[in-house]
Amino acid sequence: MIEDDIYRSSTQYRYWSYTSEALASLRQSTNELASERVRAAFGRIRDAKKVQNAQQSDHKSGEGVEGGQDPAKDVETLTVEEELRVVHWGCSKIIETGKVTTPPIPMEIRATAIQFLRRFYLTNSPMTYHPKQILTCALFLATKTDHWHIPLSTFVDKIPGTEEKDVRAPEFLLMQGLRFTLDVRHPMRGLEGGVGEILKLFEEKMLRLDGPDPKGRVGKAADRASQFLRVAAQMTDVYFLYTPSQIWLAALMAADSDLANAYLASKMDHLGPAAASLRAKLELTIRSCADMLSNYKSEDEANEVEQKEMKKEMKRIGRKLHLCQNPEKMDLVAVTKQKTAEKREGSESDKERVSKKRKLEREKLERDGDVFGPSLKNSNA
Repeated sequence: MIEDDIYRSSTQYRYWSYTSEALASLRQSTNELASERVRAAFGRIRDAKKVQNAQQSDHKSGEGVEGGQDPAKDVETLTVEEELRVVHWGCSKIIETGKVTTPPIPMEIRATAIQFLRRFYLTNSPMTYHPKQILTCALFLATKTDHWHIPLSTFVDKIPGTEEKDVRAPEFLLMQGLRFTLDVRHPMRGLEGGVGEILKLFEEKMLRLDGPDPKGRVGKAADRASQFLRVAAQMTDVYFLYTPSQIWLAALMAADSDLANAYLASKMDHLGPAAASLRAKLELTIRSCADMLSNYKSEDEANEVEQKEMKKEMKRIGRKLHLCQNPEKMDLVAVTKQKTAEKREGSESDKERVSKKRKLEREKLERDGDVFGPSLKNSNA
């Protein structure tokens, strides 16, 4: 089985790979559904207040509400683009949070947590669940998934304002959003192997590298490509749109296009003219991914004016999100306790039903008597 076949059998390929059109459509559907639910939640709260006011007063407490505009319909919800900005904020917070633990959580594990968060918000909206409710759980889940042990008590001690219940509460919800699939295939190791192969090809005279210090050039390109994978690849949609091998090749191309093209030529030129169309298609795919990586600009890379604009925009979106946050989902700990209680009550009622059914069956059997007649033990026949 070749590498591509192995990847196609993975849950990442089967459940989390999209075309750009399908990805945009999914996010639009999620946004529209969440907006409807937010308005419905505000409507239920409004109706409950009207009933409460009516019970507390003999006067018509609905005056001014029934005759005016419907506050539920007036809720201004986030756009898809604004939701993406909020998710990006959550991803950046995961990177920051992973730095405060002792020792710091490795970047590849933080990358796993970021992909968990990004996958979760394909079918869930920040208007329903704010990323600050999910991101610490995603990070802790990533430490378990990638076998980097850290006790929960130690984990929460390093994160100000976080308790163990805050991490535990959204875990099942997060797992549902991830379709109970935790496999994340990263491009980082592929880059390491690719760089090693480039150096070997150079030593064997199978790859020509221009410049006074070819090995130094490869090292610099590898460092820059690694930076693309640590930041830009995590903050963009490349994991949804491309395979891990395409992503690391794109990172190398964004770092040093001549080097990447020389490497591709060394791998494909010997295949002959029949591979020309395949190579052109591959280069086009990798180039589009490289453009996505190189076009991303983080706040740290922006100039002072751009940083101010970014912060101003995030504050605006934050205020808007505060006003359209689903009021029924704001306290995840309370929501989780309520669901647990409902399940417990349901389980107890199920047990009661089974117990009653068995009791009725026993009583019926006693009334009907033994269908095989009396025991032969005491019979004198």
